[in-house]
Amino acid sequence: MTASSTPPAPAAPLTLDTLRADIARIIGERPEEIGLDDDLMDWGLDSLRLLNLVITWNQGGLQLDMSELAGQLTTRALWQVVESRQTRA
Repeated sequence: MTASSTPPAPAAPLTLDTLRADIARIIGERPEEIGLDDDLMDWGLDSLRLLNLVITWNQGGLQLDMSELAGQLTTRALWQVVESRQTRA
């Protein structure tokens, strides 16, 4: 195996706090302002911003698909999907 074909080391698991911070950053708010059950669309999380989050999390090793998050637009619901995915990995 050459250096270029060596898979990257797995990233640390995503935590709820990190997930909240990522969401807040992408919508321009402070994490503590966003409730776990707030509808994130009301906070401005549209499909493009969600896609950016998925890309960021996938680069960290999660391998989420946008279809897994369809209709999961609260922090709590997103966390449940992420936590489930991390448990299966």
